[in-house]
Amino acid sequence: MQKKGYTIPELIAIIVIVGIFSILAINKASYAFVDNNNISKETQEMILIKTAKSYASSILETLKNDDIYITGNDLKEANYLVDDDHIFSNVKIKLSYNKNTNTPNVEILNWV
Repeated sequence: MQKKGYTIPELIAIIVIVGIFSILAINKASYAFVDNNNISKETQEMILIKTAKSYASSILETLKNDDIYITGNDLKEANYLVDDDHIFSNVKIKLSYNKNTNTPNVEILNWV
C-alpha cells in the first residue's frame, strides 16, 4: 500500500524554498518604492529649475546688475509655477547671470 502525502523533510524543503522566494519578492518591492520617491524628488527639482530659468530669462537685464534671491512662492505669484500642494513654497533659489554664455544661472539653496 502506498502512502499519500509528503514526508517531513519534503515539507521543510518546500517551506524553505517558498520562504526564500517571499523574502526576495518583498526585498524587490521595497526597492521599487524607494526608487519612485527618488525619481519624484528629482522630477520636482527639475521642474523647479526649469521654471526658475524661465523666470530668470524674463528678468535677464536685472540679473546683469545683481544676483536675485527668490522662493518658490515668488514663482507662484509671478504665474510661472502652479503649486497647489505647497511643495515649492519655501524653497530658496539664487538667480545669477553668466556673462560668458549670456544666460541665467539657477541654484537651489535649500529644499525644506
